Amino acid sequence: MNNHDIPRQKSEAELKVDALLEKLKTLDIDLEHETDDQEQLKPSERIESIYNVWLAIKDRLNNPETALDVGSGFGYGVAVLDTKNIKTIGIENVPAKIKQALALFDQLDVALNEIDEIDFENSPAIMEAEFDQLDQEEVADLITMFYLSQELITKPETFEICQKLLKKDGQMVLATEADRASVEQIIASGAINLPAGLSYEIIDLPGNFEQTIILLNKN
Repeated sequence: MNNHDIPRQKSEAELKVDALLEKLKTLDIDLEHETDDQEQLKPSERIESIYNVWLAIKDRLNNPETALDVGSGFGYGVAVLDTKNIKTIGIENVPAKIKQALALFDQLDVALNEIDEIDFENSPAIMEAEFDQLDQEEVADLITMFYLSQELITKPETFEICQKLLKKDGQMVLATEADRASVEQIIASGAINLPAGLSYEIIDLPGNFEQTIILLNKN
């Protein structure tokens, strides 16, 4: 038999994501939030898109053990990172989303703790906080921002806060539905203010909902 005919065995993480997606098909989920973008309210599509982002960047990461998922929303990023055994805390400033995230995880039979301070021993967890009010230093190996908010990344203080929160050699993963040309235009315009000590690369993910990834490294 040709080796190409032998199906590749899925990893433990892939099997966990598959199980999440299958479980979602059986649930009666009615997420509600005032938004112009209804894609936020589609758990299966969002989790699959985020997992595709993970597959695209995993070999570029420095084996993170802890992560902050900023703008976590309904906790999709937390769910995916948890399948990789990364201790993850979602940061979200909308209480209604946190409430629904807790209910969603409960239906998925995945424990999600609601916490009021960064403590990775309680992960997976979600925390109500304004990102620009976080004042801890060097607490996480990885910061993720899936379904990227342009408002957040164009705030001058955003990357300064991220740099402070990241440990030495820490990394950031920013994923957006905007195409590469649009991302490059935003960067070239100076709208994103990267402090010294952060380098970046742009990664294309054609065919995925989040089709462009910016990977930043703390030097």
